[in-house]
Amino acid sequence: MIHARFIRIEEQWNVIYLPERPNGFAVFLLGDNAMGVEEGTSDWEQHPEKHLFLKGLLSRGYTVVASSLYNRHWGSPKAFYLIKQLYHLVLKQEILNKKIHLFAEGTGALLAVQMLNTLTDKVRSCYFVNPCFSLSQSYLQEEQNKLYYKRLRKELANSYDINEKDINIKWVESVTPRLENNLTPPPISIHCHMLEKRFPLQYHSRPFQKQLADNQIFVNLRIHVNEQSFYKAAQSAYPFYKKYEQQL
Repeated sequence: MIHARFIRIEEQWNVIYLPERPNGFAVFLLGDNAMGVEEGTSDWEQHPEKHLFLKGLLSRGYTVVASSLYNRHWGSPKAFYLIKQLYHLVLKQEILNKKIHLFAEGTGALLAVQMLNTLTDKVRSCYFVNPCFSLSQSYLQEEQNKLYYKRLRKELANSYDINEKDINIKWVESVTPRLENNLTPPPISIHCHMLEKRFPLQYHSRPFQKQLADNQIFVNLRIHVNEQSFYKAAQSAYPFYKKYEQQL
């Protein structure tokens, strides 16, 4: 039995998963587009591998927080504002260390970058799986496929509350979150599959790693070459989080 508390903020469902034996630390799950949370359940419970990962976090004592994030959020300002509200609400309701762990999959990375920029002192560590670090690269990639390109433009218009006619590469570049160069981020671990097609390694994880390396910040980039399994990529988060809990 998973114990959960569901709350609504800005008409969006959010969930706080409560462990039987809390360790005092929280993990915020920044999901990919369409990782839904509804009243009474979420995709983190329904998807077999994500459920396994969630249970692993809870069994280790983590309080786990997730949000619907306006469904196909693409790192939008309103999704970021929602996750900030959720952070303050959870820290007010629960007895937790103020520095949280982040877990970001896919487009959840766009929100994680914004959190690293503005809430650096509130983030203990950040773990990425097949991340989308560049909205502009995704836009250029989808331009090659008319069907997906049309859908992407609609999703961006909806998530950013902008007229579809005003969407072009210049606008996309202007709203793409970028890690600030003068920032010293918390520990980061990136896990990407070699054959990841939506957010290819060479356009997302590699440039992000290089940007940090240019600033003398070195991160762990693990490239998976075997079967594409979410749980295999995610399970290393357990020891990674534990490693950075010595200092409160």
